[in-house]
Amino acid sequence: MRFVATLLPFFLVIAAVSAQSTSKIKDILAQEPYEVDAYDTSGFGEYQLAIRFNYASAKVLNPADYAGIRAYGKLKVEYIYSKYTQSQPSQKELDFKRYQALQKLAPDLFENPAVNWDIIVQSGATTADSARGLFHGFVITYQPPVSAAKTARVRRELDGILECAKRNLPEGAPEFPGGNDSLYYWLETNIKFPKEITTKGERRMVMIEWEIDEATGKTEAVGVSRGAGPKHNDHVRAVVQKMPEWSEGLEGVRYIIGVEFELTEDGKQRIDAGKLTGYDPTKCKNRRSDSTVLKIFERNPQWKNMLVVEDVTGSMLPYVGDLLLWNALKDNVRNVKHFIFFNDGDALADSEKKIGSTGGLYHVRPKRIEDLEETMIQAMSGGDGGDGPENDLEAVLAGIKACPDCKEIILIADNSVTPRDLELLSKIDRPVHVVLCGARDGVPNPAHLLIAWKTKGSLHTIKQDINNLTNLQEGQGVTIMGQNFKILNGKFVPVTKL
Repeated sequence: MRFVATLLPFFLVIAAVSAQSTSKIKDILAQEPYEVDAYDTSGFGEYQLAIRFNYASAKVLNPADYAGIRAYGKLKVEYIYSKYTQSQPSQKELDFKRYQALQKLAPDLFENPAVNWDIIVQSGATTADSARGLFHGFVITYQPPVSAAKTARVRRELDGILECAKRNLPEGAPEFPGGNDSLYYWLETNIKFPKEITTKGERRMVMIEWEIDEATGKTEAVGVSRGAGPKHNDHVRAVVQKMPEWSEGLEGVRYIIGVEFELTEDGKQRIDAGKLTGYDPTKCKNRRSDSTVLKIFERNPQWKNMLVVEDVTGSMLPYVGDLLLWNALKDNVRNVKHFIFFNDGDALADSEKKIGSTGGLYHVRPKRIEDLEETMIQAMSGGDGGDGPENDLEAVLAGIKACPDCKEIILIADNSVTPRDLELLSKIDRPVHVVLCGARDGVPNPAHLLIAWKTKGSLHTIKQDINNLTNLQEGQGVTIMGQNFKILNGKFVPVTKL
């Protein structure tokens, strides 16, 4: 009985996995097929693989071929069979067995929510002999391989943004006599408790920045922000300027530290120096993450169980780094159920991009920040430029399909371009919170206003959360970043006066 009791959970898990697999295949087979006279096998693309079966057979003829594309992202799977066999009672059973054979060969296809599934039936066969001459099997379309050099370049850029944003002290930076612990003690014993803090339980923090003069080892370019008040900040600046000489080291490093002051509930004064951080401005020039995404997420802690959809095309690099930083520093991977990154069709030519099936979508449900970064790198490396408009709404719909139970949908969008697929907007049946990137000094794109309004969602800029768009009616207006907009004929139009 003990043996049976031990094995029971194992068999229940196996049964659950089997039931999910069966359900997935049934869902795929339930869709309407496309009908052609005969599938043109001469039209196989460069990045397609055919998984072949003999007529009326469920045995894969070329199983070894899949190993060659296993590492690549998969875009689409087409199942092709002949209509002649459809009239036979065993056809549905044969279809199911072929899908089971494919699942055994390539389980990753069935686990990947980014894969699109199509069924094509060939109606040209009139006899069993003519049907045998047709193609039977699956055609898998996969993402073109990305060069190692391009992937490495993107990785360096993203790692550089993350390192600079985290402000990790570079190797070889000058050091305080005795090390960082001695620095913390020196600050805590030399900085006076601010007179401005008089209420028990009250806390204030002062942020201090400085550099070290290479010739003298003394502090210079001291900056003080936040804090308890202007007079105490002047005191802090004067104290930091009198620091002991630092050791020789890398020139130009900018140091940063926060010092917290608290009047405890029992009336004691507490001074606590935080961790010393810093960066090399010469290496971090143009590599600092933009703070838009970080600030918006921090202003909206109520967002939980999120689906995050982000544009990762060229100009979005700072914002991709910002999202990575938000997850790395705040441990927010656990608050996001699903990420999807889109690059508008990978290397697809603009003329071949079709609304709703442009592609270039990369999904991940990461347990570690490294998994998230790796997916970002693959999505960014797979992109190949093209025209300005992106496939924002295709990505949102793909994300909803992959994570139907996600509570909050966050679209991190490029304000400078209008999505190519706005006609898909009516298919989105839940609110979308649009995070506008690149609108710091410009005018919000009316298309993104429309997305937030039509979905009964919200719009977010670096300084403003606009949560009242849902209540707007035809003819009414709103002011965002100093620009007036009015709803005219169902669209947001910039106007001089409301």
